[in-house]
Amino acid sequence: MLECLEEKEIISIKNLSVKYNNFYALKDINLSIKEREVLGVCGESGSGKTTFCKAISGIERYNGEIKFLKKSKIDFIFQDPSSSLNPRMKIYDIIQEPLIVREKIKDKKIINEKINNAILEVGLNSDLLEKYPHQLSGGQKQRVAIARSLVTQPDILICDEITSSLDISVGAQILNLLKDIYQKRKITIIFVSHDISALYYISTDIIILYKGLILEEGKTKDIIKNPKHPYTNILISSILTTTKKENIKIKNNTTKSKCIFSDKCYKYSKDCDNYENQLIDISNDHKVRCIKYEKIFN
Repeated sequence: MLECLEEKEIISIKNLSVKYNNFYALKDINLSIKEREVLGVCGESGSGKTTFCKAISGIERYNGEIKFLKKSKIDFIFQDPSSSLNPRMKIYDIIQEPLIVREKIKDKKIINEKINNAILEVGLNSDLLEKYPHQLSGGQKQRVAIARSLVTQPDILICDEITSSLDISVGAQILNLLKDIYQKRKITIIFVSHDISALYYISTDIIILYKGLILEEGKTKDIIKNPKHPYTNILISSILTTTKKENIKIKNNTTKSKCIFSDKCYKYSKDCDNYENQLIDISNDHKVRCIKYEKIFN
């Protein structure tokens, strides 16, 4: 688990929403992301994790405000390196492309130096630069994708499920690499995953998304050790064998509550029907969207 190295805001997000027809992929997201923070974005499939990242990077249209409080370079590492790397290009050309297209660098000596530094930083041999993606393993491809992102010296790095398509041991190596990059470069990282263990290891702060809403947010160590939302507790109990699980399970409730999780919540009662579904500040860094945050273990 990492500690945030700064408390200076770099991204301010206010009332962020993304809507497809009548469906909200994200709704009323308000968040402050700090410089040198590793923000973990957690949730099940369809919770809005990738949409959140695409909105920040400018790929997705949105309503609301995303304000960068300093001029920042953003780069995006995608989930599947096999589909994000051009199969017709050599590894050298793949890493070179953002230097030419985005950075407008023409000096071949500078380009070669940057490419060699990037490939070595991600733990690969420069001999791979003359190979094609299909000649590499899954872990090597993801390292190439990371090198391509690092070569432009980004201030913010968005990692969207970058270990989910890899074997467990290879995924662990990628997490260690990312941790080393963070400690060396002191950059802001947004790390998306459904894997609580990975998020606990790599992130300084975390948000829990469910159906486009933030259900809980705060410091990773606080939320993993002391979750305040039933949904967060369900996610954590699925991997921690020490958690008491007798009453921690998905329910099928019939409710009139505005709480988006009430139909599945193991703590639901009629008291919840009057809840306005707002985030509650329970400490300086910890917010939760639940009126029963003090009773989720009772």
